[in-house]
Amino acid sequence: MAQVKKERLIDSSINAATEVTDSLKIQARQLWLATLGAYAKVGKEGAAYFKELVNEGQALETQGKELLSEQVDSATSKVEQFKAGFKTRVDSATGGRLEKVVDSVEKGRAELLGRVGIPSRSEMQKLSAKLDELSASLKGAKLG
Repeated sequence: MAQVKKERLIDSSINAATEVTDSLKIQARQLWLATLGAYAKVGKEGAAYFKELVNEGQALETQGKELLSEQVDSATSKVEQFKAGFKTRVDSATGGRLEKVVDSVEKGRAELLGRVGIPSRSEMQKLSAKLDELSASLKGAKLG
């Protein structure tokens, strides 16, 4: 029963970190789309407007990078603090044996998922990255 609680804590930590990174991806994507929209508008309204947008974009880019960096640093710090505290508590409660048990359970889970044809998290992340690249290249081809 204690093992189940530990696994739930680990899963909730992973889910929290995933939510933060997903949120950051969405915000970055919105900034990118806004930039593309601004670029399209410039083509219609002239070079002067373009220069104005470039200046505003530079300021917003700096602010956005700072904000994203702060959010990532904050989320990373919180996750690391949680992991360190959790690991310390678990290690002291189990005498350091939990890591071996977790590794064994993870290997078994990965093997089981592989047997039934469910891709692993890393495989899904690789596929997602490839789709992002393909999407970017298709958008580049449409703009060009």
